Amino acid sequence: MSTELHDSRGTDQNDEPLILVTSDSHVGPRVIEDLRPYCDSKHLSAFDEWAAGLGDGLTQHYANWPQKMQEAIRWNLQSDGHFDIHARLRDMNADGIAGEVIFHGSQNTQPVPFDQYNMFGTGAQSPDDAQLAAVGRHIYNRWLADFCSVEPERHVGLAQVPMWDIEASIKEVEWAAEAGLGGVNFPKPDSTGIAPLNDPAFEDFYAACAASDMPLTSHTSASFPGNRYADVPGMAFIEGAWWCERTIRILTFSGVFERHPNLRLVITETPGDWFGAYVTDSDSILGFGGDTWMREHDGWDLPRTPSSYIASNVWIGASFHSRSEAESAIADGHADRMMWGTDYPHMEGTWCYPEEGAPQMTHAALWSTYAGLPISDVRGMVGLNAITCYRRLDLDALRNVATRISAPRPSEILAQEPKGTKEPRNRAVSAAFRTVGAWS
Repeated sequence: MSTELHDSRGTDQNDEPLILVTSDSHVGPRVIEDLRPYCDSKHLSAFDEWAAGLGDGLTQHYANWPQKMQEAIRWNLQSDGHFDIHARLRDMNADGIAGEVIFHGSQNTQPVPFDQYNMFGTGAQSPDDAQLAAVGRHIYNRWLADFCSVEPERHVGLAQVPMWDIEASIKEVEWAAEAGLGGVNFPKPDSTGIAPLNDPAFEDFYAACAASDMPLTSHTSASFPGNRYADVPGMAFIEGAWWCERTIRILTFSGVFERHPNLRLVITETPGDWFGAYVTDSDSILGFGGDTWMREHDGWDLPRTPSSYIASNVWIGASFHSRSEAESAIADGHADRMMWGTDYPHMEGTWCYPEEGAPQMTHAALWSTYAGLPISDVRGMVGLNAITCYRRLDLDALRNVATRISAPRPSEILAQEPKGTKEPRNRAVSAAFRTVGAWS
């Protein structure tokens, strides 16, 4: 596997195609057509009973969204890429996307089996039957492994594991790695029914993930605990990501990265210019009380600073990366931790179902965020950093893909804004063109 990333970055003057890897994309396999064939005969009756009782809960969830967003979701549902690998590859090729990291939950309302409301790997099972919830995750993982087997060099499928059962989770991680999946959809801290992430019971799980090269990958939409404060307007958006970000400090301060140096953590879709201050503040507590509090009171005995562990073990899935976020990452020296994402096929992401006369919205978003920034940093953020983090990805293979699909070159989308006779239909609801803070 090639790791000569610096050699690739040294050839920018040749205007080579950008190797675009999205750290955030989603699938929504259909319950009956796609997932049922992966259910073993022992559980088929239970599967059919569960499927028959699904109702329209998730559909109703989206029905409560603003009309403009509902229209954008319906527009993107025209692509079968939510569940069909060949349609998905056509969408990726049109955008020039060489590789992707895949979460569940594509806004097409299709749940993980036996767990109607688990859309982004919350970890805790929502049904009463934990055993069936574990079966449902394996059904999904089997489907995802086959899905990713088409042009496998382009996909990092994230396994869903039954985190309430650590021994079963270890077995699922090892199976998933052998089956070709490339990471674990990791839950938020304090998920219902799951031990604290610093519990010694997790040590073997962390060791298995490190040994299997399966990064722990969280998604912020799984991060707000138990719908607490859900009735307070704006809380889920403005503070929901914080619960996901806590994982960085929990694993760092409790010594998980010291004990498992090959373990990697990714925090995805946590918008805003928060990371630089987060790292600085994490180091600052070591100096409190004249360097005494952490060591003499809290028992800090790790040989490295928090920022050092973060620099070697943590990446940020920068979904619909904004310009201010990219500029801050470069200024703070953290550009090598950032991994751009399209959030395909979500309506708030960079991808929009194509329409004659409109430019590729992903290309417009890339120009909006990265035009004029140092090209070596840009190449890292839009793809090369993801190749470093997710070791299932291979630089040479993805360079060949980028060439084959005619991925855009810097001169084509960073020198001038891609324009058409009309704007992409979903641009108004996309989060990729933010100019003020985390959300607008």
